[in-house]
Amino acid sequence: MSESQRASLFDRPMPPGYRDELQVLMAPEHAKPAPRRGSVLLFQLGPLRLALPTRVTSAASPVMHIARVPHRSGTVLLGLVAFRGEILPCCSVARLLDVAQTETGAARMLILQESPGRLWAVPIDAVLGIRLASEHLSQPPTPLLPHWLSGSFDDDSGVFHLLDDDNLFRQITLATA
Repeated sequence: MSESQRASLFDRPMPPGYRDELQVLMAPEHAKPAPRRGSVLLFQLGPLRLALPTRVTSAASPVMHIARVPHRSGTVLLGLVAFRGEILPCCSVARLLDVAQTETGAARMLILQESPGRLWAVPIDAVLGIRLASEHLSQPPTPLLPHWLSGSFDDDSGVFHLLDDDNLFRQITLATA
């Protein structure tokens, strides 16, 4: 192909509607969020009633002792805890979410599983139960920023806010790095 033929190929005007058609083809698809199915663990954290999918919650046990990590006070990482023969990082979700937590001696430890072999311990105030997740989540006003939540649902005992576990684990990892 000669130089003049190449130049004329790229210099010709675009057909009408070509640019609009190309934008539609290249636009990212907005996937509809799949309804959350399965069960959720309901728990209390300060004044908030929260929920997490049970697929990411392994256990709830009493807080025995949190061994502080030097030079990490005042951060999301509270220290290390022993659980079933393993040493786990203990993180404050209350600090991460900027929630005023009640100072009670009845705190429990919630064990979260980000992925197989990646466990985190999180102090919470109380476990309120387990229930089937609602397929219809609403977005009522909440004291939390919207990026923390997958939605909210009304239970017989009040409104619970379903935490976005993907964002929660991403933020815990960043805050404890």
